[in-house]
Amino acid sequence: MRETMITATAGQAIVARYFEMWNNGDTSITEQILSPHWIDHDHPEVTGPADVSLAVAKVRGARPGLRFQITSLLGDGDLVAAVGQVETGGDTPASRLIWLIRLEDGLMAEMWTYSGGTT
Repeated sequence: MRETMITATAGQAIVARYFEMWNNGDTSITEQILSPHWIDHDHPEVTGPADVSLAVAKVRGARPGLRFQITSLLGDGDLVAAVGQVETGGDTPASRLIWLIRLEDGLMAEMWTYSGGTT
């Protein structure tokens, strides 16, 4: 494994692209931002870029109003925290969330999600 130094700005940009992908449905970037060994600990059945592409299409098809709004990105090197909310559309209140992302070799490798309730 090669060691790559990730600046906070670069790591934050990668994480921002991930959430933009969920909002716009363009999964052509998955291999540019996700490690081949990607795991979202909230959804361990979705591993790697190909599974994420399928999940984005499936979830957006079932919930076309789904929208991630990131209000803060905080990071240092290979750890980035994203603070924001997810809206599912309709009358359902938005859920406040915090995501902790570990990057490896310039790609997102792992993510943990913490719920802060609804708005």
